[in-house]
Amino acid sequence: MIAVISDSHIPDRANSIPEVFQLKMKDADKVVHCGDFESEKVYKRLSENHDLIGVKGNCDYFDIESSHRFTRKRLDFGVYHGAGIHPRGHHPTLAKTARQLGVPVLFHGHTHQHEIAEHDGKILLNPGSCTGVGGGSSKRKDPSMMTVNIRDQKLEVEILSKDRDSGESYTSGEKTLNTKNVLGEE
Repeated sequence: MIAVISDSHIPDRANSIPEVFQLKMKDADKVVHCGDFESEKVYKRLSENHDLIGVKGNCDYFDIESSHRFTRKRLDFGVYHGAGIHPRGHHPTLAKTARQLGVPVLFHGHTHQHEIAEHDGKILLNPGSCTGVGGGSSKRKDPSMMTVNIRDQKLEVEILSKDRDSGESYTSGEKTLNTKNVLGEE
């Protein structure tokens, strides 16, 4: 399982990643952070505790790559924060970024809003902010993260959220996506 988080903004806007998300990350084979750690200390701590792929967000002022490509079970994934894309989360531009990276699936952040989308033959996955902080045009929301399982050429995507008031966790979205469509297979 791949655990995907983004926009933690620790310590300036939040204190920590919710424990329920930390437990999911502990169970994951790979953890992806789509940028805006905000602190190199947070990046290093996550790297020490997880098999981490992380990319630079617009609030990351330390040396880290701006995009990354990796393969799991013969499926290529890209990771890109999304800063500089206007309007934020613009699907055509994100799909173009996926094409430039040569991947059918792009993990991204920056909007602080979770989303499962398909555009122009590309799968665009945004886990939202794992701490629920606001940013840009986004107000504070329930913290969220994403889990991705690859089974039989399908992506099983689940968005897990934590209610800001009650502390209860809930599934706020799930979808099974056929990767044959994005790989051009029949």
